[in-house]
Amino acid sequence: MADTTTKTATTAKTPDPSVLAEIWRSMQLVWRLMLDPRVPALPKLIVPLTALYILSPLDVVPDVLLVLGQLDDLALLFFGTKLFINLCPPDVVIEHRRALGGGREFTSDEYVDGTYRVVDEDK
Repeated sequence: MADTTTKTATTAKTPDPSVLAEIWRSMQLVWRLMLDPRVPALPKLIVPLTALYILSPLDVVPDVLLVLGQLDDLALLFFGTKLFINLCPPDVVIEHRRALGGGREFTSDEYVDGTYRVVDEDK
């Protein structure tokens, strides 16, 4: 007689290590860009203003609303970081990404512009 009982395994949902590594690398990039004198002062204001909004008790969506209150803070952190990096000089950002070992030569909004010519080898 065969045993027909089934065992259920409970799997805990663990965060993707590549996502956590990307978040950590982005925070390191922001830190390095904040300390770099080649980055203008105006983009550098985005980081403390974002932190001030997140730490401020005044919110667009109050933190009393459990999920939505934290979600707007997280979204602002994401967009503030992205805006800061995009407003920094691209060559400085690429330099710091390479130094951090980001592994990406180009980001999605970068391209290589060039020309080409067709050489006819039959002649």
